[in-house]
Amino acid sequence: MDFSTVYVSKLEKHLSICNARATEQPPYIVPSINAPTETEVFLRKPLSEIPKEIVAQVIKKIDLIYETHVKDHITSAQEHPIHSTVLEEFSESDRAESSLRHLRQVSSLLWLVEDEGLVEDNTCYVELGAGKGTMYTYLFYNLIRIYLILLLCKICLVGHLSYYACNAWCEEGGSSAALLVDRASLRHKRDNKLRGRAAQRLRADLAHLALARVPRVAAANAVVGLAKHLCGVATDYALRCIAADGVVDKTRGIVLATCCHHRCERAAFVGNRHLQELGVSGDEFNVMLGVVSWATCGSGGRGRGAGAGEQAARAGAGRRAKRVLDWARVLFLRERGFTATLCRFVPSAVSPENICIVASKCARPHEI
Repeated sequence: MDFSTVYVSKLEKHLSICNARATEQPPYIVPSINAPTETEVFLRKPLSEIPKEIVAQVIKKIDLIYETHVKDHITSAQEHPIHSTVLEEFSESDRAESSLRHLRQVSSLLWLVEDEGLVEDNTCYVELGAGKGTMYTYLFYNLIRIYLILLLCKICLVGHLSYYACNAWCEEGGSSAALLVDRASLRHKRDNKLRGRAAQRLRADLAHLALARVPRVAAANAVVGLAKHLCGVATDYALRCIAADGVVDKTRGIVLATCCHHRCERAAFVGNRHLQELGVSGDEFNVMLGVVSWATCGSGGRGRGAGAGEQAARAGAGRRAKRVLDWARVLFLRERGFTATLCRFVPSAVSPENICIVASKCARPHEI
């Protein structure tokens, strides 16, 4: 906890403006509503402290689950040109390669939402972890709609999904509503582009947000969820939030790119029961949280004589472990009434974290 030191003569004034002062919580803040308490304790250890035989057994189980249940259920997004709302920035000659890769991912996620038939009237857009709120600025520029998309964005990579989505699917002066939810209270430069629009920034932590109690959500007819690389346990908070009683009946779909699986927590993980039914114990789950880091952070064998073949094998095991965790999340959403699957939304050369969860309750355009 942070403490301030002030003169007694200035204490009253300081207490009136101090950001650390206790404040009354709004009704949509319910402590740990999306963060269940661990009922069983499974000690998490670094892989270096776990016998190699145990790690090998877990990897073997991961491979079996992946081949039997997951592999054939990963689809690939349809190929599209760069989305029109992203094209202007994508075409700028001075764009860095990292920025172009980011824009390709945004474009693909926007197309996925449209391909799933999730852009329709009487829907409300909410961005959780909005940060700069950039996707919503875009959402507000094109169509006269009333949407509410739940955009669950990773705080450290936020900034563009909401801006582009606003431009793609909404028009200023229309009846759309946007709720940008962020843990931080700071405003961002792109907030200025939301002035005069039906947009509101809401300070809330995903772990404690009762979405159904938010006035704008309560007034909406439908909710669609969208996220670009929501980090670890925040993904599970978000899934619990958008699929909770009181809001799940309004939720029409979710497009959520996952990442940072090593930062998952067993207590909050939405697919614990599903993993157990697949034969994964609590201790094995914790081993998986170490294995997943191999997918994007190297083999862990550098300096110990690990060759290229071993590194590739470790990276493959890490990717399969990620997919098994995501598959358990898919099963959770199916249990909540969604048609859900995993989708490869960009090539791995664009991003190693190139898998998203796609869930919907509506027929796709080509199925109508």
